[in-house]
Amino acid sequence: MKYKTTKKAIREMGDPVYCVGYCNLQNLLRTVDPFAYSTRAEGWACDYYYIHDVIISTGYAPIGRKTDYNLCCEYDQKAFAIWSNYNLTFEQQQEKVEALIEEFVEKLTA
Repeated sequence: MKYKTTKKAIREMGDPVYCVGYCNLQNLLRTVDPFAYSTRAEGWACDYYYIHDVIISTGYAPIGRKTDYNLCCEYDQKAFAIWSNYNLTFEQQQEKVEALIEEFVEKLTA
């Protein structure tokens, strides 16, 4: 269950925060639950995912360091290909996507 927080509180956590546009990693983060979210005057702003010592902020108004759009597209497409492979069991798909997430974070922080 995620809790409501402020963008300031997320920035002050000390972990690096990376900004990803709305739905740019929907397939990659499909089975990962966000730990928090923020709102703005219009409503929901973004969700926060804590993955391998970094925070990924994704939504309509995410915060953090900009990420390469092409890198996000590449890994989201790889994740989509895994989820679309029905010859694999759900557990196998999930394992492959978790490895992909790890690889994505390594490239993101390099």
